[in-house]
Amino acid sequence: MEHMLIFASIIVGVAVTDQMISLNRLLRARRRVKWDWAVPVVALLALLTVLQIWWSIAQPSEGPITIGQFLPTLVELILLFLLCSATLPDEVPADGLSLRTFYHEQGSYIWALYASALAWAFATGQIDRAAAGKWSVAELVDNVPDFVILALMISLIFVRRRWWHALAMLAFAAGPIGWLSRSLA
Repeated sequence: MEHMLIFASIIVGVAVTDQMISLNRLLRARRRVKWDWAVPVVALLALLTVLQIWWSIAQPSEGPITIGQFLPTLVELILLFLLCSATLPDEVPADGLSLRTFYHEQGSYIWALYASALAWAFATGQIDRAAAGKWSVAELVDNVPDFVILALMISLIFVRRRWWHALAMLAFAAGPIGWLSRSLA
């Protein structure tokens, strides 16, 4: 388990580092940046999501994990790394940068990664439960909120209305905020 946690921590660390480097570049070039709310919000949501996933991986397990059991987690971590890397621009051109334009151009990619990560986590969780003989239709019904969140994420790939993105991000924030409120106690 320790070697899996170390490897997962490296991937998460690189994802967070990429975001922090991009944030530092934005802040240092702040006079050339036309700021917009959507980019920092989606970057924060991605950061909280990757921390939440890492925290769940760091919880003690029942015993050793095989490489086959780790591969689905590795795919999830790769998707989360790509998500974190996509949320903030890597460079600020000399002539400036509009974060609103950046979000408009990259939003579909960002939400496709987010939806893929959630769908992957959900699917692998269901497969794990089925393999353990614990899967049931009732449990699937209990996961309806996950389907709603996934549908919202998929809608953000195609719907460009800013008010829709604002409402969806507000709904998404409930997950990490709820997790943090339970975790801080």
